[in-house]
Amino acid sequence: MKRRCLWLSPLLLAFWLALAFAPAGRSEAAGPVQVERWVETTAADFGRGDLSGTVVLAVGDGELRLAEGQSQGTYTSAEQEMPFPCQAAGLLYLGRIPAGAALSFELRGQEPSGQWSPWVGLLPAGPWSDPQGRSASEALLVFPQGQQRLQYRATFRRGKDTPALEQVMVVCLAADGMPAVSALPPWKEADGRPRPLPPERWGAEPVSEAVTGTLAPAQIEIRPATLLVSGTAQAGPMLRMVQHFQRELLGRDDLAYAFLVDASGGVYQGSRTAGGEKLYIGLLGVHPHEPASPTMEDALVALLTWWQEERPAGLGHLTLTVPYDPPLVERLEARLEAANLRRSEWLLPQGETAPDIDEWLLFTNPGNRRIQATAEFFLDGGRTLRRTVRLPAEARGSLLADLVVAQGGFWTRLRADGDLLLERAIYYGHDGDVSAGLESLSRFWYLPGGNQEADATTSLILLNPGEAVTTATVRVFAPAGLAGERAYSLPPRSRLVIPVSQIYTGTTPLGCQVSSPLPIAAEQEVRFSAGEGGYGMPGSPYLSRRWSFAAVETESPHVTVLSILNPHTETVPLTLTLMSEDGTMLRRSYAVRSGEQLLNLNAILPELALAAEAEAGRPLAIARITFFNEMRSAHATLGATRPARVWYLPEGSTAEPFESFVLVSNPNAVPTDLELTFLGTLGVLDRLRLTVPAHGRLTVPLNTVLPDVAAFSTRVVSDWPVVVERHMYLHGKEGGHSGLGIAR
Repeated sequence: MKRRCLWLSPLLLAFWLALAFAPAGRSEAAGPVQVERWVETTAADFGRGDLSGTVVLAVGDGELRLAEGQSQGTYTSAEQEMPFPCQAAGLLYLGRIPAGAALSFELRGQEPSGQWSPWVGLLPAGPWSDPQGRSASEALLVFPQGQQRLQYRATFRRGKDTPALEQVMVVCLAADGMPAVSALPPWKEADGRPRPLPPERWGAEPVSEAVTGTLAPAQIEIRPATLLVSGTAQAGPMLRMVQHFQRELLGRDDLAYAFLVDASGGVYQGSRTAGGEKLYIGLLGVHPHEPASPTMEDALVALLTWWQEERPAGLGHLTLTVPYDPPLVERLEARLEAANLRRSEWLLPQGETAPDIDEWLLFTNPGNRRIQATAEFFLDGGRTLRRTVRLPAEARGSLLADLVVAQGGFWTRLRADGDLLLERAIYYGHDGDVSAGLESLSRFWYLPGGNQEADATTSLILLNPGEAVTTATVRVFAPAGLAGERAYSLPPRSRLVIPVSQIYTGTTPLGCQVSSPLPIAAEQEVRFSAGEGGYGMPGSPYLSRRWSFAAVETESPHVTVLSILNPHTETVPLTLTLMSEDGTMLRRSYAVRSGEQLLNLNAILPELALAAEAEAGRPLAIARITFFNEMRSAHATLGATRPARVWYLPEGSTAEPFESFVLVSNPNAVPTDLELTFLGTLGVLDRLRLTVPAHGRLTVPLNTVLPDVAAFSTRVVSDWPVVVERHMYLHGKEGGHSGLGIAR
């Protein structure tokens, strides 16, 4: 579709919408959405509930407010029996909130079995209200099991005066499961572009408005459309209940959201009208503790990339806002600039086998069906070799690359007919390193943690898997700032191994920035101790203000440093928070000069097992490097740019010669429960439930939990977003490697 087609006349807009969202065929008919309203507005209504620091006053019909002298209080309603099991619930209210005051709501439901759900906080009032002036709390709560009773709780906080609550309306909704629809994530489409599922396919109610306005809003706002209380929910019923709520309760003719994204990354068309200065994107099935999952984030990058490509030229800057997750805006903008799109394949730029070098590919099938994957090895000499592996549901697989490529360098591409996760482990000398595969390319890569001190060497591995030649410009940063720059040609479907000493000959720590007109992939490897020890890491496709590390070891024999790449010319302020296993925290502030800087964490808190979080005034790139075995071995990893609720670690072994650990950091102000699921070669091996304290770190010794198991993967699911890493040591810490989990 060409930009010249996107004129602003309503007729052409209608034509464009018809083309863009033409259904492949109508879905099965959807039944009506059931709706029931429960209203509390009189003193007698409010009098049925429990008051704590609040009072009911006979103002008008009646209102709730804080009691005299109270700065905070709550009102908990009586339980309300509903005429049918509620699959979703919304809340509207009428009240007064003075400056500095706050009024918030929570809902919970009771299943027919009698079990109550936890209280779930409703987000503050969104941009919409009903025709009677009642504010609508943001997002519907979705109860997949259906709730027979509902209850709400209001919390009042005083500002200049007390907030007052005059009326509450709780809306119960239910919809049948037809049509059973599921949009494909963009990365599963042949061209990687989103194909939003049109309203006719998910059973939308008809609308009367004609297509109006412009496809060129000045602002895009991303907001949660539904919060998922537990389990999973189908997209079709959620979409229909959201549309019915906004039509029936808010008086709209159609959805407020132009597009919606579900938990698996599927994209749906919402509104069939286009207009206004602001376009809304809704998120379906958001967890109450995680505004947008990494999978949703990947889908948003693809959707926004497609939107920008189709947006008429010359319309000026497009503002992106995410009210409940401001850091997401910076990540999305950075990924859009870098063309950093998730793909349906995994890439490994580095590959090497030799008599003294072994390489393993480690796979995880997280799904509930058997899958088949094909690994393609592109040898430096031009040949391509292939191997196919089959993995049972929820299982781990392995492939020794030495059996395919006896000796030489290569890059690898992995494709599968289902969801798959990939790590690569390389063993050499007495040490080894591990890296997650890259499932995205980027126009920019940032690689902190390089080193040319003493006998250390650093190499960059750049991969151009595309069909066109491109140029990669490498900038090397030393502690004093920018130290060298050089451009390299990258032919199609090839990799280039670059010793950094070609660009910079100094004997210092170093970091690199790689840029290219076309998206490429980049890794680095560092070797020392006469090539017997070292570590390797993929690059980061973007800079970030926040970096988190689950595993900071300062106990003997470990020495841990943070390697900080500041590619800006200005000094950047940085706040470092160290968190212990019992939740004790220490904060320090630093000024990070331009260049590659090291921060020795042993000098701050020695002899401890820690987690770390770095918050910077401008986006940086930060890696953690841990030396051991009298500084002859090391493991390293980039930090996480965000916590997440779901993590996978494809590699894992507790058989000789390995000693393995899972490390979890909880950056939240509350403890979090988590479940570790161990996936063996034939399926699930075991499960383990644990709790991580607030602002704390958890160390799980896998050799004790799962002794003498040669191969397994680990899935970590947490109630609150966390950061997950894994250590694996060889021969009693003679060598080892560490990996950041793959977030989903």
